[in-house]
Amino acid sequence: MIPATIATAVAPETIARVTRLFNNTAFDVVTELFQNARRAGALAVAVVIQTGGSDTLLHIADDGHGIADPASVVTLGRSGWSEETRRAEDPAGMGVFSLAGRDVIIRSYSRPDRQGWMAHIPASAWETSRPIAISSDPIASGTAITVRVPEAWLKSLEADIARAAKYYPLPVTLNGDMLPREDWLKDADHVEEWNGTRIGVFHKHPSHYSSRDGRLNFHGLTMPCDLPHVQEVDRGGHWIARVDIFDAPAIQLVLPARKEVVENDGIAGLRDAVKIAIYRAIEARGTHRLSAHDWREAAALGIPLPEAEPYLFAWTPPTADYHSSYETGERTADPAMVLMPDFEALVAQPAQAAIRAHNPFGGPLVEAQDAFRGYGWYDVLARVEDLRFRVIQGARSFIVSDAREAPAEAENGWVDAITLEATMSHAGASIEVACDADVAFAPDPWSCNSVEETSIFVRRDSGQTALGVADVFERAVFSSSDDSAADSYDTQQERFQADAAERIIGLLEGDDAALENRIRDKLSGYYFLVPEDRTVTVIVNRDRVEVTIAQRDPAAPTATDEQGAG
Repeated sequence: MIPATIATAVAPETIARVTRLFNNTAFDVVTELFQNARRAGALAVAVVIQTGGSDTLLHIADDGHGIADPASVVTLGRSGWSEETRRAEDPAGMGVFSLAGRDVIIRSYSRPDRQGWMAHIPASAWETSRPIAISSDPIASGTAITVRVPEAWLKSLEADIARAAKYYPLPVTLNGDMLPREDWLKDADHVEEWNGTRIGVFHKHPSHYSSRDGRLNFHGLTMPCDLPHVQEVDRGGHWIARVDIFDAPAIQLVLPARKEVVENDGIAGLRDAVKIAIYRAIEARGTHRLSAHDWREAAALGIPLPEAEPYLFAWTPPTADYHSSYETGERTADPAMVLMPDFEALVAQPAQAAIRAHNPFGGPLVEAQDAFRGYGWYDVLARVEDLRFRVIQGARSFIVSDAREAPAEAENGWVDAITLEATMSHAGASIEVACDADVAFAPDPWSCNSVEETSIFVRRDSGQTALGVADVFERAVFSSSDDSAADSYDTQQERFQADAAERIIGLLEGDDAALENRIRDKLSGYYFLVPEDRTVTVIVNRDRVEVTIAQRDPAAPTATDEQGAG
């Protein structure tokens, strides 16, 4: 029998805090009411936004089996759901309480009493527990709920309803128009079922997903979840999973908002199943770039995979400034390829020029990727273990490297010979190789690799120009400061280039050449001050500066002429 009145059945102090159990947003309320409709066996949900006058009303109606006992609506913790529903998803009787503190009208059909009923719950009634009158209503099935919309909801209300409907299993209309729905596992590379869930595996580029993205879908309610993923080596993608939960009682959600999972044996089992599903998806693809560790893990889980594809990327020397470092993406699968670890730019940059002229290693250099250790094809490759330069300067012979300074008596600048020396390991043996080099650098005593203190050596008969050496020096030494008080990147780089050019020109061409370069650099930004029909002559010494302006000789070549001639 339908009661004449009902009242909120919970302590008044709890009612005063009940809105804090939910985020109090339109999306949360709509989602909770959609879940109630689904549990009630509805086949469809209709949403109407009614505007007019000073109020906006939100109507949500379903065609489910209705609410048998009106008192269950306002009794916190009393769900009124069947034993089967309680077993499957623990509804907990909190759904309608997402409306606490709002002016609400509820109309529903009671199947046991074969009649409809209606309750108007004013906003104040939620906290006062005063009697709420129940009257008969002509509704013939399902439940219809009307809420007075607060101003804070208006801006995003339609978008919130569409978002709540996107992965919801029932069709939803808004003002008569069908809202779009999407399969939670759309575009999955692999799908399999496990204990009342559907696990979808996706192969993603690292930049195309976030750990904050939804991972679980509970009948349209999506949430993040820490699930296993497998990352391929090098520039490979990530294998991630999404899970569609449809009948998994062991996987429980934190009440009341159901926005995260409870850490229990159920979620632990799901994580194990996800890892297996990911490896099955990789198995179905046929090829992969997994680490040897992941490859062995797949085998331990009963999924034998082939070894990773046997290629590596061509070696490119790093620059001291990470902003300028790059990778070619050029794949190499030559069985004779040689592994090159990450050497510091100070030795890698001058070594690259020497290797280009004469590669002493017997095969193409590739970037070492030790995540592949354990694969047969990788473990048989030769590997460069050490790079260093032997410098001959007169009667002196010494070794420099990225960690080995030049002796104090060594002079920067021209030297008689430079040899790139390397130690290789292959098949358990150690091999020494060498080739001529044009340039070598050595760290300063404080390992700061500054323009002034880094040692610079250039082979006398190499044909290297001062500016060519300066280019290599910049790649080997320059690194911008990330200090917020430092100058801009461009300013730091320009200052470094000017200082490096001045020092290296002085070392290789003499002090006069360095001074000339410095003055040219200082004046180069002021060409625009000189009219096209004038020539400015500047004479500078420690005593005076003389400036002479004269008519320009029409026969004198212009900068444009010189560029064209070049």
